[in-house]
Amino acid sequence: MSEMPVSPEADAATTVYPVDFPAASRPQLSATRAPLKRFYDVNMTVNVELGRATMPIGELLHLSAGAVIQLDRMISQPVDIIAQGVRLARGEVVVVDERYAVRITEIESAEAAIPHEPVETALQK
Repeated sequence: MSEMPVSPEADAATTVYPVDFPAASRPQLSATRAPLKRFYDVNMTVNVELGRATMPIGELLHLSAGAVIQLDRMISQPVDIIAQGVRLARGEVVVVDERYAVRITEIESAEAAIPHEPVETALQK
């Protein structure tokens, strides 16, 4: 290794040596090293999206109580069940003990799970 001064103003006794890092390799995860059960108690926020609407800011600012916003989804279409921005499933809205609920009708495959479109992107459409 060759010696390299830190800067022209550096003390003559100060030397800097390049660092040799080992080659990076992909970590090998196995079920025994990272069991999924350790995450069972982690809470996540789950959102259910009924639909979307795009409107000018001026129209949005003029909304008042009683206003109706028409969404882009038909009643017959399933709603999206989203966690951490990823659609996990789809379902139908039901009522259980005077509360809204969602009956899951289909679960996304792990390969098909893609991040849900951010609100900023949806507003640009």
